[in-house]
Amino acid sequence: MGAVGEPAAQGPLADVSAVVVSHDGCADIWPGCFGLITQFWPDLPYPLYLISNHLTFPDERINTLCVGDDRSWSDTLARGLERISSRYVLLVLDDFFLTAPVDTALVRRMHEAMVAKGAAYMRLVPNPAADEPCPDMPVIGTIKKGAAYRASLQMAFWRRDALIDLLRREESAWDFEIKASRRSDAMQEAFLGVRDGFSVIPYRHVLRRGKLLPDAVRFFAPLGVSFDFSKRQLESTLNLRWQASAVRRHLGSAWRSVIGRSL
Repeated sequence: MGAVGEPAAQGPLADVSAVVVSHDGCADIWPGCFGLITQFWPDLPYPLYLISNHLTFPDERINTLCVGDDRSWSDTLARGLERISSRYVLLVLDDFFLTAPVDTALVRRMHEAMVAKGAAYMRLVPNPAADEPCPDMPVIGTIKKGAAYRASLQMAFWRRDALIDLLRREESAWDFEIKASRRSDAMQEAFLGVRDGFSVIPYRHVLRRGKLLPDAVRFFAPLGVSFDFSKRQLESTLNLRWQASAVRRHLGSAWRSVIGRSL
């Protein structure tokens, strides 16, 4: 295998780009994100892109796509995707930090299955898990129309044109997961994902709505990842307890019934 960001085998199954979508306001977490990719996925077989506004990351292995002023998350992503030529993308949010070595052969098998089944999407972690198992590969399954977070932004392979079609330039990432999940129901192509108990790429979030998660800060410290606390606050313990509370979950269920989709 080559170094991070180098293309590997040729042909339709290698027609993939790894894309970290971000914006200049998150430049402080880029060293951690890309440092862990270098550490845990040195044989990443796809060209590696960073979508940003005006800032670049000083690493020749990373192709930075500067798309201009930040209007919305979806607009930034769409403008970046329009400058990438590969048929498929492995979409990675900037606060997804790898936690252990990545099995490249397994990742490739997931993409091969996606291509073989003509799918538009292949989610690589069970968050949420897929619904109906595929008889020939039971660790993956189809994600039903109407399913919660059908177009989740957890790490996944996307057919690039399908992702662009689902984007609406005014939407935030949170808007996209709800509204694009609805829009995806009109698509003919399958949406696939891994099932319960099976994950392809090990990672964890480090941010919640722009604030650092204390448990993530503690987890990544032994791996040499540091954070600039002059640029970013820690999420409060009180708010984290509220988010995990039964009352918060009940209110979330009530809201989901109002908007007419189980999430």
